[in-house]
Amino acid sequence: MNPPRTLITPAAAITLLALATAAIAHPDHGPAVAGAATAVVAATAAVAEAGPDATTGSGDLRFRYRADLSQLPGAINASIERAHGGFAKAPDGSLYFGLKGVGVVRVSADLREKTVVAGDQAMQHAGLHNTTYVDRDGGLLVLPDNEQAKVYVLKTDGSKVGELGRPAVNDYYRDDSNPYRPTDTDVGTDGTLYVCDGYSPGKYVVTADLGGLAYNDFFFGGAVSGPGREEGRFSTNHGVTRAPSEDALVIADRERQWLQKVTPKGDFIEGYDTAGGDVCDVDFVDFGGQQLMVAGCLKSEGGQGPGFVAILKDGEVASVLRPKLDLGLEQFQHIHNAVGVVVDGKLFVLCYGWNPGCYAVLEHVAQ
Repeated sequence: MNPPRTLITPAAAITLLALATAAIAHPDHGPAVAGAATAVVAATAAVAEAGPDATTGSGDLRFRYRADLSQLPGAINASIERAHGGFAKAPDGSLYFGLKGVGVVRVSADLREKTVVAGDQAMQHAGLHNTTYVDRDGGLLVLPDNEQAKVYVLKTDGSKVGELGRPAVNDYYRDDSNPYRPTDTDVGTDGTLYVCDGYSPGKYVVTADLGGLAYNDFFFGGAVSGPGREEGRFSTNHGVTRAPSEDALVIADRERQWLQKVTPKGDFIEGYDTAGGDVCDVDFVDFGGQQLMVAGCLKSEGGQGPGFVAILKDGEVASVLRPKLDLGLEQFQHIHNAVGVVVDGKLFVLCYGWNPGCYAVLEHVAQ
């Protein structure tokens, strides 16, 4: 295998200047990258173009870095170091993600064009943590803001439909001294919106009516009672995804390093181990006659190792993608989100990093 070549591209130079002033940290993710600004600059300088033979993964699920598809235009690139969100996939193949300092970004179905669709002042300053596409009313985007304790609902053109504020569904939320810090949402088969309050001590999953933009009385979950995994309760319920063709939700229980599949009432069905990765969220993609689960993991090795992407087949990890270690993408210390998409019959995995924020497209390598 040829070693990766580290290049400073024009896009990297723009980001390098933007990152020279600060490192981004979040109390729920642990400390900032050691060395603060110096470490971030070094990582961003390594917007590496991997060697032509460099791949990551194993078996029939190996991937290579696509530098051309990973390029971001000026305004988006200048703010990517603040990335702290995730992707939503629309039926037409396009993708959306939130980016602080920019707003909501659309990625074209061929993965080549990136445009800002919601860039008003409110969205620019929002702490857009994740993104959900909802196939109703012409297409909606739901974005939780863990910094301002809100959940925004937008049209895909960026126009605002409304927002949800703080719930009051139990004693925890009725006590205003307890924080509400929503991290992800998804919609059940009956149209109910599920909201993970992953960054608050409560660790609840609350529900809401999208049509009326109001919380329902029903909620489930809560914090684990001690060390170890606990069915139906969470360390950090960081992400939620509806299981395809099934009336169930899959919730990323980050520090316990597993995914919990639960009923819409929160009853535990089964769990999926993520091979020692602090899993942030999961995505489903059909490829090669199989349904794959793509799980972005923030950290590994008990929090000491870099993040990775776990790809699961039949509920078991079949391949682990390590952009930093295998492809020389030094900025990918923490992977906050990942999704799988199929373009012209070929599988791609999009990776979204945090601290420093970064973006990369990996392409499946045929056997």
